Amino acid sequence: MSGWRSVEGPALPASLGPGRLLWCGIGGSVLPADALVQALADAPFRLRWQPLASPEPNDLRLEREDQLVFASKSGRTLELWSWIGRLRAQEGWGRWHRAPIAITQDDENPLAQLARAEGWTLLPIPVEVGGRYSAFTPIGTLPLHWAGRDAGRFLAGARVVLAQTEQGRGPWGTRVWDMVGTLTKGYLSGVDQWVMMPYATRLETVGGWWVQLIAESLGKQAKDGSRRGFTPIRAVGPQDQHAQLQRWLDGPRNVGVVMVTIGSGEAAEPSDPPVQCPFAGLGRRGGAEVVRAQAEGTREALEDAGVPVIHWHLETLDEASLGAFLMAWQLVVGLCGMALEVDPFDQPAVESGKRRTLLKLGIS
Repeated sequence: MSGWRSVEGPALPASLGPGRLLWCGIGGSVLPADALVQALADAPFRLRWQPLASPEPNDLRLEREDQLVFASKSGRTLELWSWIGRLRAQEGWGRWHRAPIAITQDDENPLAQLARAEGWTLLPIPVEVGGRYSAFTPIGTLPLHWAGRDAGRFLAGARVVLAQTEQGRGPWGTRVWDMVGTLTKGYLSGVDQWVMMPYATRLETVGGWWVQLIAESLGKQAKDGSRRGFTPIRAVGPQDQHAQLQRWLDGPRNVGVVMVTIGSGEAAEPSDPPVQCPFAGLGRRGGAEVVRAQAEGTREALEDAGVPVIHWHLETLDEASLGAFLMAWQLVVGLCGMALEVDPFDQPAVESGKRRTLLKLGIS
């Protein structure tokens, strides 16, 4: 169980080159990487980032400058091996400037065996770290390194949260323990759905990581056979003010909202609305100010309607703050699982679905 609090810092390759980063993996083997690239990488890197998760048809063709990454904690993921087989069938296979990288457990699993046989770089995931808790292994640090961001600061941000939570003090320690209390007490009163709603489109993929973390960790049967857990809902502001807010305000009272805002005091952008603009004075307001007002207005509307709202504010969006944010949620989820008396580190129902998939395909 110690892996959910683990912050690893293994050595990373000196250079990953100027080409695309083709990342083959699914679930916890790609969601943290995608979240970090979309949130922190500059535009040229986001354009060269290519996650390959679903095995559906794809017209991608290998190029010499591509850096291939194959990520799977167990080394036995069906989707991963589907991609390995299809990429190996291309003419570009083996014609790379840099050999592929495998991120997996350093044991005798099939992916680790392939990496050793082919002379690829193998970056280990510690055995005690569950896949959806892997953001602080090479699953998270390698894409940051490729994008020219400081993976060390990302890990340092996580360590601050871990220390404060263990000591029960400090802004992050207080935030984690308050969130655990809010979720567990809310659950007892019928609030079993929670929305993650960042007011920053660059955090939208963080929502995908968060959904897996909540759903796969806390939706379980307890030892007495009772079914427990939360339904996580992915949203992004202000878009979902126009898509989901109606449900939260007027629908059943079983939902809470975690709002996330970023930054303060940004300089106003130039604005010159035409005379037909129906909002007098809008030209004096920059985009950041409009978004802040939308977040505040939505929060007030939800609170007035009796919907539980938790507001998390990050002064900056950088490696340290995002590392702190992700670790905080790993700790919240692990502690909530213990409070709900379910195991937040397994996923027995998912394994059943995997077995049925293999039967459908007639493979073992």
